[in-house]
Amino acid sequence: GAAIAIADGIGSSAVSHVASETAVKSFLTDYYDTPDTWSVKSAAQRVIAAANSWLHAETRRSRHEPDRGYVTTFSALVLRSRTAHIFHVGDARIARVAQRSLDVLTEDHRVVLSADESYLGRALGAAAHVEIDHHTVAIEGGDIFVLTTDGVHEHVRPEAIVAEIATHAGDLDRAAEAIVRRAYENGS
Repeated sequence: GAAIAIADGIGSSAVSHVASETAVKSFLTDYYDTPDTWSVKSAAQRVIAAANSWLHAETRRSRHEPDRGYVTTFSALVLRSRTAHIFHVGDARIARVAQRSLDVLTEDHRVVLSADESYLGRALGAAAHVEIDHHTVAIEGGDIFVLTTDGVHEHVRPEAIVAEIATHAGDLDRAAEAIVRRAYENGS
């Protein structure tokens, strides 16, 4: 099937870009190298667990440098046959356009301490073992899935995301660019 992934390193780390890039690249490379006899769930979870192990080892190696945690959110969507397999750790999101709204298919793993303070409850690289959310949804013709990080979904309302997709229905790359532009403008 087709695999799509998104990751977002933690903002407090100078190496978060390495963590997020490693998570996505290793997933997309290693998932396709797993045996065809493995289920989608087994293959994806093993690949994600391996990436987590590497990231966590790197974080432990740099434990004396608190701004060098190899920690990242991670969400992946594997489309196979008529099923969407969703794998998720952190606060990146996978949603599906449902008429004029977004149906968010993941649950944020954020621990909220107050209106001003929260932290990731789960992320790749944060611990030796990672709990990976997995579930499936049936795919229908014409489904549009949207993957975002908090840099987008905290600054652009779901209705605006759907509106940009509708406006640029023939060119989803342009829709994505318009959504990112809105997030940048609203977050500045």
